[in-house]
Formats: sequence, structure tokens, C-alpha cells
Amino acid sequence: MAKILVVDDASLIRIVAQRALEEAGHVPILASNGEEGLLMLEKYQVDLILSDVCMPVMNGLEMVKNIKQHPQHRFIPIVMLTTESAPSLRKQGKELGVKAWLLKPFNKERYLFAIAKLLA
Repeated sequence: MAKILVVDDASLIRIVAQRALEEAGHVPILASNGEEGLLMLEKYQVDLILSDVCMPVMNGLEMVKNIKQHPQHRFIPIVMLTTESAPSLRKQGKELGVKAWLLKPFNKERYLFAIAKLLA
């Protein structure tokens, strides 16, 4: 059972992700933007982070940049779940340390497979 931080400004995505994670035996921790995601990392020790790119307050790539600068959190695997498919954004994510880039719409099987692979 892994603790997984889900960061997305779309409440529907958070709910769908939460249900899929719970069905797979994981513990989801939810945040609605990057800043809130960073706050959750201070409260909880997580095994993986799933994040959108485009969010208000702090976007996903800015959050990743902050996480990777923090010694305690920099090795947590991060998966982007987003509608953004631009090669430049994917390249930026990879350079920041993003381990996987999944495109919305949400695909439960693909999502859980990527998570299982990164947690193995």
C-alpha cells in the first residue's frame, strides 16, 4: 500500500484518481494546485506524486522544480497526468525529473500500470 499525492485543479480528476487508487489498495492524498501539493508533502511522507501541469497558484512543473530542490523529497517519483502534449513541455518535465507523462482523458488501466511500474 503506497501513499500517493494527487495534484490537480479539476475536482473530477481528483475524485476519479482517488477511487482508482483506493481500489488498487493505495492511500491517496489530494491537493488542488502545486502550492497545496508542497504543503501536503510537509504533512505526509508519500511514495509517488501524480500531477497535472496547468493549474492556478503554482503549476505542476514549478511544483516539480521545488520538490527536486528539497533533499527529503527529490527522489519521489513524479508522473504528470495532463492534457498538455507539447514536446517542449515533456522535455522540460523530463529534465526536471518527471518519470512518466500520461495524457488525459484519464485511463484507469494505463494510470495504475504506470504507478505499479514506478513503485516496483
